[in-house]
Amino acid sequence: MKSIHTALSVLAVNAAPVAAAQTYSLVVNGQVSAAGAVTVNGQTYVPLSALKTLGIPSSVQGKTLTLGTGAAATAPGGANQRASLEGCVGDTLFNGLWRVTVRSVKPAQRYGGQQKGYEVTLDWKNGSAVTTDGQNTGVKGLQLILQDGSTLESETVQDVLYRKIAQGAGNTFTLAFYADSAASAKLTGADKLLVEIDPAVLKATGVKAAYTTPTPSLRVRLGCRK
Repeated sequence: MKSIHTALSVLAVNAAPVAAAQTYSLVVNGQVSAAGAVTVNGQTYVPLSALKTLGIPSSVQGKTLTLGTGAAATAPGGANQRASLEGCVGDTLFNGLWRVTVRSVKPAQRYGGQQKGYEVTLDWKNGSAVTTDGQNTGVKGLQLILQDGSTLESETVQDVLYRKIAQGAGNTFTLAFYADSAASAKLTGADKLLVEIDPAVLKATGVKAAYTTPTPSLRVRLGCRK
């Protein structure tokens, strides 16, 4: 069983000891995981990939497995990296309230090419049982991170923040992210889309919905596609 202990992280549950391993299908944030869970001697083990989906980082050094950051991680550009649910273009990320799927990222330009940037098309769906919007559920903003670590903000992010979306419904948004004229001349590739969410705002506004993870922010890696 050594391979199980080294490849899987431990989630203790109240279960009766069993003589042999028992396997289970695993659902993480409403999505079926490719890897299942297994119970051995009353302990249930889940893959590290499931914890990553929940925004819990892990690392292995020698014979020590560490969960959580333990210290602030530094992302390219010097900014502290936020714990987030992470996926690729085409993945549906679900934090218990919002289901977000980035469909495409395309170069864009305006003013005769003086300003360049990117257009990001995404599906934004309400997975809760109430009608609500991004602002009242703690969505702070969306940022496009470029390969050189610089950040672009969208002028049309209000569409996501203020649009009321009924339970089970959704919209497809195309958000434009432009660099200024000086930065447009040396624009690098789009690397990540960050959706910053503060769950404390949801509690303060009294919206009858809840996030299923303490780190509901979303991070989409734009260099990979599912």
